[in-house]
Amino acid sequence: MDFVLNGRTIALDPTTVRARVTAAPPDPIRTHWVEIDGRRWPPKQAFRVATALHDEPFISHFALRVFQRLGFQTSPIPGESPRSSGPRGAVAAPSPSPHTDTDALEAFRRLDSFMASNALTSTLAALEAKLQGVSRADAEEIVASSGFDEDLVDCALVVRERVGMLDTLMHAAVITQVVPMILEDGELVTKRPSLGAGNDPDRVFDLETTHRVAEFKLSSWKGHDGGRQRGLFADVVGLSMDDTGRRRQVYVVGPLPVAFLKTSNRNAVKTLSKGSLRVRDAPGLTPMMTVAEFTDLANIEVIDLTGLLPGLR
Repeated sequence: MDFVLNGRTIALDPTTVRARVTAAPPDPIRTHWVEIDGRRWPPKQAFRVATALHDEPFISHFALRVFQRLGFQTSPIPGESPRSSGPRGAVAAPSPSPHTDTDALEAFRRLDSFMASNALTSTLAALEAKLQGVSRADAEEIVASSGFDEDLVDCALVVRERVGMLDTLMHAAVITQVVPMILEDGELVTKRPSLGAGNDPDRVFDLETTHRVAEFKLSSWKGHDGGRQRGLFADVVGLSMDDTGRRRQVYVVGPLPVAFLKTSNRNAVKTLSKGSLRVRDAPGLTPMMTVAEFTDLANIEVIDLTGLLPGLR
């Protein structure tokens, strides 16, 4: 069987696995295992011995999948349905176990190494060009040399599982830090701040106090930010609809979103074309008005969070 790991095509067969792995004493089993001729080895140890790839990074899931395809029985792969995995037709039971810390660390390292050595946008553009008009045989060669192998996908899934709530965590942490920085004497928080994701009709804004209503947008802008522009301006229009006389504030990260709200000539109505009916029908919004004009007329204070938390970027 041939497989690709880190851009290298590697051949492996059951006879080679048995000859090489059974000669090595097994290390202690922690979470995952592969059974070879009645004995169990940690899959990463068995994989390195079988392939002689002692320095290539990979995670246990990749090794387990290779051994399963070669007909060996293994421990279940978390998140995957049970499958027949051995010459005796043994079926692995569903596994409730999460990814191990060791695999998570290896996955982070693999992704970090890949991203550090590849400018993703240009890499994808080059790969798209190579794949246009190819046959299956050509596509297989391109995949083998691209670095976008099965282990990379496994690593990305592990990392996504670990950091899937990272944006929510950042949103909550930033608001929590900023609140004591901005509250004035006599100012009180009047509603529970909206620290997490989700739409709560009773909490229209991220922060409401006796003195202000505020939204926090923590996206890092890169210069081509149409979607971020629409989302940010929809929040600005939402702030404009508060009629309590409190200060209306939007907190952003960096000069690009600040410049967009204060100087953009983009048509305000068209910017809201994908927004909710509520913001598209906002009072004061006219067909010829620009984003900057509306932001100014609505008395929206645009605040760069890097002035409060310099580490943001």
